[in-house]
Amino acid sequence: MCANGHRFFTENGVLKLLDKTFDEKLGNFLEPFTQLREQEARRINDKEIFPNLPDALAHHPEWRQRTYDLAIIRRLLAEKRSLHILDIGAWNGWLSHRLAEMGQRVTAVDYFSDPHDGLGARQFYPTEWQAIQMNIEDLAVLDEPFDVIILNRCVQFFVDPSGYVAMAREKLAPGGMLILTGLAFFRDPRQKIQGVQDLRVHLNTHGFDFFKEIKGYLDFTDKQRMQNMDIRLHPYPQLRLSNLKSLLSPIAPRHLYGVWC
Repeated sequence: MCANGHRFFTENGVLKLLDKTFDEKLGNFLEPFTQLREQEARRINDKEIFPNLPDALAHHPEWRQRTYDLAIIRRLLAEKRSLHILDIGAWNGWLSHRLAEMGQRVTAVDYFSDPHDGLGARQFYPTEWQAIQMNIEDLAVLDEPFDVIILNRCVQFFVDPSGYVAMAREKLAPGGMLILTGLAFFRDPRQKIQGVQDLRVHLNTHGFDFFKEIKGYLDFTDKQRMQNMDIRLHPYPQLRLSNLKSLLSPIAPRHLYGVWC
């Protein structure tokens, strides 16, 4: 119970910080979304896999890129211990687990609490970290500063990506570091925009829609805005060939990560 008399509870080790209205809206999305993910065999149903992520699934392209994220984060945080880190867009907690292994104190936040496809997977990791299901667009409920904040492959899902980055940066302690992973910038985003529209149609055919407004992609305007905020953008060294392709084709993404400190 908080100081204002509101009661909260945990489920599968996840603290739920959702007001009633948002909880109902999110629930209307999560139930059919979970069913769809199961039908498409996209949930991880083998609990033995979780402690070994992302390497255990590195043969899948999306998980291979997460191995690149982990290598970069390990380098940025080398020799640093006992930092309080906020993992935004933590999903199933794979990165929070790895950070906890490094000796960091981690708070993981996301919309998803499914035990095999969200923060509920916390129960399958041997490490200790705080998992919170919340509206991640409202960081005001986290009334403390963080030494490091990681925007974990989620920036494109906000209507105003650079605005959200600025809000997240305000939660840093003095001398803190902001890390943005999985930034894919498009010079010509029309094909990506169509992909977002196609996904919405796909959801609608299964009887539901997004629970919030999203942008769903990053363009070079977003890139310039982040650079104007002194976010240092770096190419993923492992994706050198893909980034060379983006120089030739305007519809190919430029794969970058960002750091502010």
